[in-house]
Amino acid sequence: MEMEFFTKNDRFAFDVRRSILLSAYMEQWGMPEYRVMMSKMESGVYIEMYLFPDRGGVSRFVTIGLSNTVYKSGQPAACEWMMALPSDLGGEKAERIFNYFADLIAHHIESATDLSVPLVMGSSALAPENWHAKALLLDELRGESDSLEELQVGSEVFPLLWAVPITEKEAAIILEKGIEDFDEIFEKSDYSIIDPCRP
Repeated sequence: MEMEFFTKNDRFAFDVRRSILLSAYMEQWGMPEYRVMMSKMESGVYIEMYLFPDRGGVSRFVTIGLSNTVYKSGQPAACEWMMALPSDLGGEKAERIFNYFADLIAHHIESATDLSVPLVMGSSALAPENWHAKALLLDELRGESDSLEELQVGSEVFPLLWAVPITEKEAAIILEKGIEDFDEIFEKSDYSIIDPCRP
């Protein structure tokens, strides 16, 4: 997808943003394997998604440019997203995950009103077919380097948020009892929190 709706200054600013964020990601996760671009000309949205392949049994999908996006509500996104998955991607192909990730981001841009975390997005028919975890939790970053918790581009400082697939039952626990109860369940669980195929 093209950046034709960007002015030269906007394009340069995005190039700088990309360089800074990609450098921070690569320092922790090595070289990315794929990049997919999503854009919406009428609203000036341009976001790049990267796949950092298996590193220690974990693959990561991460955004660059969400932090530069304004939601339909008029609020700035002021964050990037990272989804960590097992190296087998929950039995799905990378292309399928990219499409799902893009759908989640597009939906959030169009409908989000409360930008505080933790935030639960309900089960979606757009989730990969092989996954049991068809809802989504957006929360503070976990299990990654402290250097990624807050990202900085010029005078902007914003978080890298953790986008983790969760089951409908887990979503209900968070909404009814809070994130602490959800955390306690996983502390005692035999399943990995990043495994979207967990029962």
